[in-house]
Amino acid sequence: MNKLIIFIITTIFCLSSLIVKAQCPVSVTISSNPDVTSEPVCEKTPVQLTADSSAGAVNPTYVWVINGDTVLGNGSTINLPANNQTVIVYMNTSTGCFPDDDSASIFINTTIITTEATPIIKECNQTVADVAVSSDGGEAPYNHELVGIGQSSTGFFSSVPIGSYTLITTDNNGCTDTTQVDITPFDCPDPIPAQVFTPNGDGANDTWFISFIELYPKNKVYIFDRWGQRVYHEENYKNGDGWDAKYLGGDLPVSTFYYILEITPEFGDEKVFKGAVSIMR
Repeated sequence: MNKLIIFIITTIFCLSSLIVKAQCPVSVTISSNPDVTSEPVCEKTPVQLTADSSAGAVNPTYVWVINGDTVLGNGSTINLPANNQTVIVYMNTSTGCFPDDDSASIFINTTIITTEATPIIKECNQTVADVAVSSDGGEAPYNHELVGIGQSSTGFFSSVPIGSYTLITTDNNGCTDTTQVDITPFDCPDPIPAQVFTPNGDGANDTWFISFIELYPKNKVYIFDRWGQRVYHEENYKNGDGWDAKYLGGDLPVSTFYYILEITPEFGDEKVFKGAVSIMR
């Protein structure tokens, strides 16, 4: 009878030893839903990661690290939006193995689309502007929706009123990017005529320069001498072909003259500027 008891105890002990040994070594893997290892997922797609411990691991606890930052909690699952993260899980157990821990990592392969929208401002105080859109990442072709305006497969929107808009770009696989487009008018500075110039033929400051006149192609310039005689008149004045202080083919004398500058902005009311300009030689 005693021999039978000893045999039974010995058998149980041996079986227990085999069971313990079968639990070692412990290991952990990471599974994902959706599967991020086979192909990329769209940016911000909700992803659930699960730490799967080896069979028989006793009381496993987990530490999750995302792009080098430790996440609070020690559960076997975490949820996060896809953004090309590298995720590592560290597992500890009380199984009695040596070592009694393991780790695994996974990369969340993500499709990230970047979109740039450029309002095209050509004139002062525009009330509308064309918008050119370019995209990178994902898979072409792209569809662009400027909310409240319409859609474009070419990435070009014409005559968009000034304001703020949401632009949604969708690639061929349905991944999206959302960006803000602000169209603001360009308030052009007023033209600033030079108060003096030196038409002496030295190649410097030989003609009358009007700063910012290129912003106002529709303009008229009138120059008068001190007696009110008009000595110069030009429409659509350009600095590259400006007034050289000549009148009827001859040089005007060193003196002060008086101008009237009229501009007609493409968008806005006509403005008139008056002042003096001096010739020095």
